[in-house]
Amino acid sequence: MRRIPKLQTFKFKISALLVLMVMLATVLVGGASLLVAEHEMRKVIAAQEMSMLSSAAAYLDRDITSKQQVLRVLAQSLQAEPVAASRIQGQLELREALRDEFFNVTAYSADGKLVANLQDRRLIGKLNSKNRQYFHDTIAAQEGIVSAPFRSVLSGRPVVAITQPVLARDGSIEYVLVGTIDLQRPAFAGQLNALRDRSEGYLFILTADGTTLYHPDSSRVLTQSNTPGTLEHAVLSEPDGWRDDALDHGEPVLLAHQRLQRADWTLAVSFPIRDAFASMSSLRWRAFVAASVVALVAGLLAWLFMRPLLAPLYRLYGQVRAFGREEVDIELFNSSNPDEFGHLSRAFYQVARQQQMAERNLQRLATTDALTGAHNRRMFDEFFPQALKRAIRAGQQIGLAVLDIDYFKGINDNFGHQAGDAVLVQFADRLRNAVRSTDTVARIAGDEFVIVFEHLEAGHDVNLLGQKIVAAMQAPFEVNGRPLNVTASIGIALTTELPADVDKVMLAADQALYCVKAAGRNGFAVNTVGAERMLAVRDFGAPSKQDKEKKSWPSSRF
Repeated sequence: MRRIPKLQTFKFKISALLVLMVMLATVLVGGASLLVAEHEMRKVIAAQEMSMLSSAAAYLDRDITSKQQVLRVLAQSLQAEPVAASRIQGQLELREALRDEFFNVTAYSADGKLVANLQDRRLIGKLNSKNRQYFHDTIAAQEGIVSAPFRSVLSGRPVVAITQPVLARDGSIEYVLVGTIDLQRPAFAGQLNALRDRSEGYLFILTADGTTLYHPDSSRVLTQSNTPGTLEHAVLSEPDGWRDDALDHGEPVLLAHQRLQRADWTLAVSFPIRDAFASMSSLRWRAFVAASVVALVAGLLAWLFMRPLLAPLYRLYGQVRAFGREEVDIELFNSSNPDEFGHLSRAFYQVARQQQMAERNLQRLATTDALTGAHNRRMFDEFFPQALKRAIRAGQQIGLAVLDIDYFKGINDNFGHQAGDAVLVQFADRLRNAVRSTDTVARIAGDEFVIVFEHLEAGHDVNLLGQKIVAAMQAPFEVNGRPLNVTASIGIALTTELPADVDKVMLAADQALYCVKAAGRNGFAVNTVGAERMLAVRDFGAPSKQDKEKKSWPSSRF
């Protein structure tokens, strides 16, 4: 961090103002001005602490969501390909991301028996968690939970458990994955403390029943206190906000607290009033000692000088509110000012950028098909209308291909859904390799895919695109260690006149697809949006009667 020049620091500006007030020798007006300044600064400090708590709470919520997503993805992979209890340990050890996210990850059978332990596999089969509350809650809810803090039997350390059930094919719980967070590891609250730019005071976290989940004093962790008069009671008995009349071991403090959304936790900060206003208290006593006949002038000067000095802080406050209403861009906070306000603005900029990156990552997960890695239906529904608008603005053609895997139901019925999934994954990979970098591939249903062809100049031969896709499917697919011939039917819609709406383009593509299926599958057809006829039908490998019988996947062959 760059060192702030002394003449540009907020402390120097306030000190210079106070020296001027003492020189004008006013007791009453000077003292009153200091009281007004303290009142205003108390609200500003409270607003800063609440802003910090909101950022810290958002960070914890995102962290919990990220850890739940990691367990959810692991559970989905175990559900997609059932794994015996003896092999779960190996599955855990293959995923290095689990060690980054959790202190430990364990797996329990439905009757509570330990079947995998990432930290120490020697304990497998020796422990049972069926009497643990978090295990009961997970079984009862049939979904993952964030537990209350407890002392781990495995490590003896205070932890919080995040659970995720692994379901069997009949919908029952087969295993329960448990990721634990060590409450005494520095990494747990290190990021939270880093968000505060003050050395005074401390952060702590409480659960809804008053149990201390995190505290700088490690002896307070897992202790419970919610009696009237305690700091814990003051936090849990009030809605989110701040107060300046709380006592922490008999010392007046500014207490701010914020509840989380993803867990029943409350994040709070205790900030001693004495430390916050120590310098101003000293100046207040000096002002009362000094006497002057120019009290009114001194008070007026104090009022005139204080507002310009506090103006950057109020301006930053207004910018934060405008950013919350999405009226200004985040780059506004990347200030070049060398004073404390510039540092505060840049700190907010960094936190907001991290939040944006986290939101973009969540958006990516929400718009990606978990099996194939292609875009999903949600992404296509949002993307295609925008692609049409871009084509209209650029005066270019746009194409849409709708693809079905031929006889896909027969693959599932005769080889199993695992084989069907393998075909879908390979099919998506071949599509991505067959199209241009400017084209977009999405899976919108079971075996139904779409491709959006953008930046097509007038006269572009869209048949080349269809031929390339058909050719990409010629090589046999590898399924369960054996080759399998897989073909696709492709309907391509091409816009020759703009504008064209989404429904018309989809209708034209579906018409082309039906034409391909009627002609015998394994090929493509091109249709013009809005036209009553087919532009082109190409590369059909019309099967013979014998081929058709093979494509029906009769069970007698397997």
